[in-house]
Amino acid sequence: MAAVLLLAFVGCFFGHGAAQDTAKPHILLIVADDLGWSDVSWNNPNVVMPNLHTLATTGVIFNQTYCQRLCTPSRTALLTGKFPYRLGMQRPIRHKKAHGLPLDEELLPQKLKKLGYATHMIGKWHLGSCKWEYTPTERGFDSFYGYHHGGEDVDYYTHMSDGGLDFWEGKTAISDQNGVYSTESFATRAENIISQHDPNTPLFLYLPLQPVHTPHQVPSSYLQTFSTIQDHNRKSILGMVAALDDAIKRVTDALQGKGLWNNTLTIFMSDNGGDYLDGQSNWPLRGAKGTVWEGGTRVPAFAHGNMLERTGYTYHGMMHGVDILPTLVSVAGGTEDAGLDGKNMWQSISTGAESPRTEFVYDIDSRQDRYGIRVGDYKLIEGTPASKNDWFAPAEMQQLGTLTEEADNHDTGLFLFNIREDPLEKSNLYDAAEYAPIQRAMRHRLNELKPDEVPFPDLADDPAADPSNYGDVWMPGWC
Repeated sequence: MAAVLLLAFVGCFFGHGAAQDTAKPHILLIVADDLGWSDVSWNNPNVVMPNLHTLATTGVIFNQTYCQRLCTPSRTALLTGKFPYRLGMQRPIRHKKAHGLPLDEELLPQKLKKLGYATHMIGKWHLGSCKWEYTPTERGFDSFYGYHHGGEDVDYYTHMSDGGLDFWEGKTAISDQNGVYSTESFATRAENIISQHDPNTPLFLYLPLQPVHTPHQVPSSYLQTFSTIQDHNRKSILGMVAALDDAIKRVTDALQGKGLWNNTLTIFMSDNGGDYLDGQSNWPLRGAKGTVWEGGTRVPAFAHGNMLERTGYTYHGMMHGVDILPTLVSVAGGTEDAGLDGKNMWQSISTGAESPRTEFVYDIDSRQDRYGIRVGDYKLIEGTPASKNDWFAPAEMQQLGTLTEEADNHDTGLFLFNIREDPLEKSNLYDAAEYAPIQRAMRHRLNELKPDEVPFPDLADDPAADPSNYGDVWMPGWC
């Protein structure tokens, strides 16, 4: 899935109040795809990302920020401010499924346009494209340059996905980037948008970039730094991280060259945890992408910008991807909407104040029997947390596979953890007598939330979607 890099403007982590600059800040939201907890240099010194490291350590690093377990639901949370289970968006949308983000939802770019922003998107959409109405330029973006579908199938060089081209400029499929590494192509597009931008207009630039999602593709020059690492997948991932870092430096250099950087709020975030089978690492957290364990949902993130009142520290307050929308809207001068799950985190991340968030939903998916919530320090899991339940160290630590330590759990599908005291989820408290009142309270809260679920639709593949019907292009407009 995607890892979310939110680089730019405030985002997922602001609270009350607006930025102190008299001019509305430019907002750069970068989402990395499948970037794990231990795939960033501030959590793992073996990772090479000098530009991002500088931005993070001179900004505010977020230590307890969460997204959903997979890409489509995480992107839903970011752009709607609502938990995906309320919208029927709990799982990834596959190529031939007639499903998309509900059209009655007003998305972040639509709200920012009303506040005077120019809005541009570069990278991965993955919120539905069976009809044009689902696609980015119909959902508030002035321009779109990227791909509609999930990252696991999109070649970084040919931009083909499962037999069809999936590379778009607005509503036009383009083939002139065949052979160009997508990360470099996206950086070039960002440079062009910035160079042509009117400095008097606030800019929202959304960069949900392709790395470090599979396939394992990266220019060979990026692998030389990691020649001592024997594991091919891990070596490729570290190279892709380095390529991502270079691309982001090109974007920040362009903002500086245009005179926009000093009034830009940058947010960096991954869309979910990494998958150890693909070479990413969430060490020392438990689990992986696709699970409701901390390793699948607790993501690396930071904010950077001159409008932050306090910098150079790590913020430990609870945050979630749904907080991106209300925070950025507030920073842009807008008002909070009723009915959102997100909280305005600006005051919290800007000053280090206590987080207004006290709970969130990991997942509510009745058709897959998967439930998870967090309330205060406690986390409850019911049903199937998914596979990949253990702790997987990155290859460069020479600890391949699972550790010998075993969690104190059982196979009934019922788990209770104190995440503040046990962030690695090693001690299951569900059946401990002294925690019975907390267990009952957590179950009660989950049962209060369950009726709000809109089930994810179980749809058959539609042959009308096949790219062979449209000259080997994944064309919208068939549903």
